[in-house]
Amino acid sequence: MILHKGKNHPHFDEYDPVAELFIKSLKTAQGGKICLTLAGKPALNIEIGNQSNILIDFLEPMLLHIAHDETSFFDKIKKAKNFAKMLTDNSLTITFLRKGTEAITLGSDAKPTLSRIFTHSSDVQINSIKQASSLEKELKED
Repeated sequence: MILHKGKNHPHFDEYDPVAELFIKSLKTAQGGKICLTLAGKPALNIEIGNQSNILIDFLEPMLLHIAHDETSFFDKIKKAKNFAKMLTDNSLTITFLRKGTEAITLGSDAKPTLSRIFTHSSDVQINSIKQASSLEKELKED
C-alpha cells in the first residue's frame, strides 16, 4: 500500500507488493470460514467458498471501527479499482456484505452497471448503494 503525499488515506498502487502478496495468499486458500466475535456478538464472518470467491460479511459493523478520514464514499470506491483489477487478473472475487446483504463486489465476478459510471472500472460493482453507504457509516461511527 502506498501513502500518497498530502493525503491521509492509503491507496493501492498498480504494482503494490503488499497487495500482490495478499492476493497470492488468497489464491492458495482452499476454503474455510472465520468468525470474529466481539462483545459476545458475531461481528465479522469471512468465508472462502472455493479458490476464487471470498465473502466478508460485516454482521455488526458498529463493533469494528476504522480510522476516520475525510475521503468520500465514492472516492474510496474509485480508489479500490486498482486492487479490484489485481483481483480480476488473478481470477479472484471479494464480496463485502452488510448483515448478510451484498454491498460491494470486487474482482472477476463483478458485473457493474451504473457503478461503472462512478468507478470507470469493470472490476468494481456496487451491489447496493444503500448497504455500501450504511456499511461505511457504521464502520466510522464512534
